[in-house]
Amino acid sequence: MTTTSGTVEYVATPEQMIDAHLTWMRAGGYAEKSVRASRRVLRKAHTELPEGLHAAIGTELAAWLDNPEWVRATKCAYHKHLVRFYRWATNPKDPWMTFDPSADLRAPKVNPGVPRPAGDELVRAAIYDTADPWRINCRLAALGGLRACEIAALRREDVTAEVMHLWGKGDKARAVPTHPLIWELIAPLPPGHIVRRPSGRPPTGDWVSTQTAHYLAAAGIPTKLYPLRHYFASTINQRYGDIRVVQELLGHASVMTTQRYTAVTASRLREAVTVLPFSGSDADDTPSAGPAPSDAAAQPPHRSEASAPPAARRGRRPRRPGRGRP
Repeated sequence: MTTTSGTVEYVATPEQMIDAHLTWMRAGGYAEKSVRASRRVLRKAHTELPEGLHAAIGTELAAWLDNPEWVRATKCAYHKHLVRFYRWATNPKDPWMTFDPSADLRAPKVNPGVPRPAGDELVRAAIYDTADPWRINCRLAALGGLRACEIAALRREDVTAEVMHLWGKGDKARAVPTHPLIWELIAPLPPGHIVRRPSGRPPTGDWVSTQTAHYLAAAGIPTKLYPLRHYFASTINQRYGDIRVVQELLGHASVMTTQRYTAVTASRLREAVTVLPFSGSDADDTPSAGPAPSDAAAQPPHRSEASAPPAARRGRRPRRPGRGRP
């Protein structure tokens, strides 16, 4: 592959292409987690493809994605990184490649996620029977709907007794009301990150999620931050009944994503079925069909011979216009 700089043409290596693509992602506002994931996937693909990332063809990409050891979610994520890279590389305004091998690459189908909120007893144990900082993490997820990456980025100066100012995926900002049990733990904290690593390094979403899960498992509480966030969404949707409100609280761009977080309980399903008629044995449950028609009303009306046309009285069909003699 070649690219030009003024009148000088030079050949770019795949490593240079990947680095330039990552720079483009950072300039476009992609989260650093997404940039790191893209770097890992692109380097993996370049190493494992027969001719490398820069000389691959569509069938090679399809064969690489058809790895039986990968789940469909992994294949879908890898497909997304590849398509974004090749579309960037074949941009006619600044081309690094002359063709896009991913143009006809079909995205793997991924089944929609099933809501899996934590139960009330697990939530109660997670927000009351745990030690800090894990208790703060659990309350932020269950009572604020925060993602692990948002918990990691949250600072004391971002939280007041009324509202939490959050930075979500793609550095999208949103405000979520502060639950009293959250404020109870955050109010006395000093400025800086709410969650602090023992090493002093800034916390990451992966670290917050993994360490909280390990602590909860050791404490005998079989749940994680993600089911606690699902609990937040499902409970508000069931009690408040407005999925658009839930969408704003969770920071979703599409309400379709929010629907995967909101579970419908079996009791709500039973209540919905009971509104149908014929739900009981009483006669009152049967919808009334109205009074039975009388014999006179049931008989179709007969036209008298006086009202019938002359041809019908003589047993002949009426003459059609234009069919008789002139």
